[in-house]
Amino acid sequence: MADRQDSSMAQSVWTRRGFVAALGVLATASNRGWAVAGENSLDSWRRGFHGRSVVRDEVDFEAWRTAMPWQMYKPPRRPDLIARPDSAEAVADVLKLARGKGLRVAIKSGGHNVSGAFLRDGGLLLDLGELQAVSVDPESGTAWVEPALWSHGLLQAIEPQGFAFPVAHCATVPMGGFLLGGGMGYNHDNWGPLACHAISAAEVVLADGETLIASPRSNPDLFWALQGAGTGFFGVVTRYQLRLYAAPAAVYESSYIFSLGQLGEATALLQAWAQARPANTELMMLLAHNPMVPPAATPQESKVCVVRAVAYCSDADAAQRELGALGNHPLTARALARNEMLPTSLQQMAVSSVDASMGLGFGRYAVDTVWTDKLPELMAAIADHFANANSVKTHFVVSPKMNRKLPETAAFSMVGDTFVGAYTLWDDAADDAASFAWLAGASALMRPLAVGQYINEVDAFLDPAAPQRCFSTAAWQRLAALRRRYDPQGVFQSWPGSG
Repeated sequence: MADRQDSSMAQSVWTRRGFVAALGVLATASNRGWAVAGENSLDSWRRGFHGRSVVRDEVDFEAWRTAMPWQMYKPPRRPDLIARPDSAEAVADVLKLARGKGLRVAIKSGGHNVSGAFLRDGGLLLDLGELQAVSVDPESGTAWVEPALWSHGLLQAIEPQGFAFPVAHCATVPMGGFLLGGGMGYNHDNWGPLACHAISAAEVVLADGETLIASPRSNPDLFWALQGAGTGFFGVVTRYQLRLYAAPAAVYESSYIFSLGQLGEATALLQAWAQARPANTELMMLLAHNPMVPPAATPQESKVCVVRAVAYCSDADAAQRELGALGNHPLTARALARNEMLPTSLQQMAVSSVDASMGLGFGRYAVDTVWTDKLPELMAAIADHFANANSVKTHFVVSPKMNRKLPETAAFSMVGDTFVGAYTLWDDAADDAASFAWLAGASALMRPLAVGQYINEVDAFLDPAAPQRCFSTAAWQRLAALRRRYDPQGVFQSWPGSG
C-alpha cells in the first residue's frame, strides 16, 4: 500500500525514475484540483499526516479501493483520495484537508455495509480501520470501544470479566457502523431494545474539526442522532462508551427444521413463540438451501425453514424451562428434525457465523430488509421466489421483535412485529446481474407488506427512497435539521441517493 513514507510524491532520493514518477503523480493530482505548491499542497499534508493515504491515480489505489468492502462484490465507485488515520487525533487533520480542498467525506468503520455506502465517486474516503481499541472498566460495567473493533473482539475482551453485549450476529461486523445504525445483535430484545440504546457517551469529531463528547447531558441532540442515523450521520464517531450486561452463565439453543412446503406451519410456530414472550430468549427463523437433498430435487424440496430459539440464562435449569416450554408447542411435532437443548456460547456462535462449513459461506452479497406486521402474508408472497433463488447460498432471516418500545432519546425510530432480511449470495461475477435482479424481485414482493426498513441493511444506491422508510417522519425531519446545524457546508456525505 502507498503511504506517506513510500509514496512517489514523497521520495527522499530523487532518482531519474523517481523524478519522472513524481511528476506523473503531481500532474494527475493537479488535474483533480490538488494544489501542488506551498504549505497547503497535498504532498506536504501527506508527509505530516499520522496515517496512510492513497490518491486515485497512484499504482496502489485499486488495491486499496477493492480492499475497502468486506465482501467480494466491489461496487464500481472511486473516491479521489483514501485516508486511513492511525489515531482519533488524526481524524481532525483529514477533515481539515477535506474542507480546504472542497472534498465531501464518506466514512468507513470496517467496510461491512453490504451496499458499500462508504464508497462514493469522488471526494475523500475516511477509513477508520486502524481504530480498534477496547478498554473495559469492570467496576462501572462499561467499555470504551473504537469503531473498527470487530464484534468478536468485544466479546473476547468482556466475557472473561463476566460481561456480555448484543454484538452483531456476524463476528467480523465492526462496532462503529453497527451501533450507528441501531444494531440488531444477540439477545437484543432483552439487552436492548437495540445495541445503540446501550451507548452512554461517544467521542465525535465534527465537520469543523472540533472534538466533543456527546451524551444525554452533553450535546444531547448529537447523542440522539448517533443512536440510529446510520450512514447519514454528520460526524465521525471515534469512540463509544457502552453499558455492558451480565454474561449469561448458560446459553442453550433448540431448533426445528421444516420443509419449505411447511413454511406456513414454521411461521405459525415462530409467531406463537413470540406471543409467549419467553424470558431471556432470542427467536429467529432461517430459510435456506438444504445441502442434503439429491441433485434431482425440485426447488421446493431443496429448501428448508429452521425455527430457532437461543436462551441466555443463569443456569441450565432456567434454559430448560424456557426452551422446554417452546418445544412443547404442538407444531414442533410437525418438524422433519429437531435439535434441542444444545449448549453453546456467545463466542461459539460468533465463530460459527464465519465458518464456511456452516453452508452459507462467503462471496458476493446483496441485501434488502423490511419490518412487517404481516409475516404470514409476506412469507407466502416470497415462498416461490425463494424456491427459485439465484444461488444455493441465498437465504432469508426472520426475527420477531418482541421488545418494540423504542426510546425517544434515539434517532432509531422504526420497527415492526418482525424483521425480514433477504440475503442473496453468489460466487461468480458473471452472475451479478441475475443476482441483483433476483433481489429486486424479492424487494418488490416484500415492500407492499412492509411498515418500514432497517437502515443498516438497505441499498440506497439501488433505492434512494429506502433511508427515509427507516425512520419516523419526526425523526427524519429532525435529522435533516441537525445536519444543517452541525454540517452546514455539507462536508459529510449523507445517505446514498439523497444528494
